[in-house]
Amino acid sequence: MAQIVGCLALSHSPQLLTPSDKWTELPARARGPFNPKADIAESLTPDAMRAHQARCNAAIEALRDRLAVWQPDAIVIIGDDQHENMLNDNMPPFTLFVEDEVDATRKYRYFGTDTANQVTRYKVNASLAREMLQGLMDRDFDPSWSRETRMDGGLGHAFGRVLEFVLPKADVAIVPVMVNTYFPPAPSARRCIALGRALGEIARKTHAAERIVFIGSGGLSHTKIDEGLDAGFIKALETGDFDYMAGMADDALVAGTSEIRNWMIAAAAAGAGGVMQDYVPCYRNADGVGCAMGFAYWDKCAA
Repeated sequence: MAQIVGCLALSHSPQLLTPSDKWTELPARARGPFNPKADIAESLTPDAMRAHQARCNAAIEALRDRLAVWQPDAIVIIGDDQHENMLNDNMPPFTLFVEDEVDATRKYRYFGTDTANQVTRYKVNASLAREMLQGLMDRDFDPSWSRETRMDGGLGHAFGRVLEFVLPKADVAIVPVMVNTYFPPAPSARRCIALGRALGEIARKTHAAERIVFIGSGGLSHTKIDEGLDAGFIKALETGDFDYMAGMADDALVAGTSEIRNWMIAAAAAGAGGVMQDYVPCYRNADGVGCAMGFAYWDKCAA
């Protein structure tokens, strides 16, 4: 039987792909009311932004190194889809991709960047994907499944960016799990915890892989940063307080902040408390707009 050798979770904001001196030029994509913290000006100096970007880059490198040490033969990656492959004619809460290979794109389209040159092809552990699909149905979930992608670049940016960050050689087979975090009604936090536990249970019993890693993509709070919300979630992550996570309200998990659901699924698959590699609130304007970058790992997963 397989072992979950570790789990990761990390942000995928476009700020991570943008030089810090251009952060202020990224779109705000947020409406008021705004309640920025009193000392926000300290986070908006060029030196502060450069320091924040350096911390983010260092955290990504640390997670990439950790993944290499774990040597997984399958990666279950959980990410949201933002009208990339799940459209208004069909918006399931959970979708597993079950074909043998798939493209994924960074979909970074700022400052004249060519999105056509941002696509990487990945092998998919289709046997594990189908086993997870059937296992979820056996556990009273009704997931959607897909053998094709609609978008030219394949899987959306939640997958393409994080995979490029931590798996630059694209040399490990993946199992993509798409979650509708963004468009209400989205699955509740409680349902996401249940899904993560089910996926972890299936992973531990499979013979389709031996060393499995789960990765949650996105978050933390954005585009209006809420450091208080993040602090509560991080404490629950570190202590393995799944009741706290499951109790987080739908109206707190909206817009970009909704991607915390992907972290919940990875955490529940790990079945234990994790470690925050770093937490970096990367503000980009005086209204408090930006992305609170989070980088976490679980190296002691439940058996």
